[in-house]
Amino acid sequence: MLQTFPVQDLRRISARLHDEFSNLSHRCVERCVSDTWNCVEHLGIAVTPHLVERVAREHLEAMVNSVPPSEIGAVRGHHGPGYGHGAVPRPR
Repeated sequence: MLQTFPVQDLRRISARLHDEFSNLSHRCVERCVSDTWNCVEHLGIAVTPHLVERVAREHLEAMVNSVPPSEIGAVRGHHGPGYGHGAVPRPR
């Protein structure tokens, strides 16, 4: 049996996570929270706001940490050599 919670729970979770991940769009955070809720429900696990928030937070953190170094450099204005963990040296 599917269990649903009031929309207010989703809004509260989204608001808290958007405060934490303000570099992501509000829509992106809302979508992640909604998808997480639906996924947990689909798996037949008892859905609680706490569980949804924890799982969505982990997913959002992974999204932020998976941005390629080239995009981070462009955002920060850094385009010099040697940027990033796996920087390839210039040919001689």
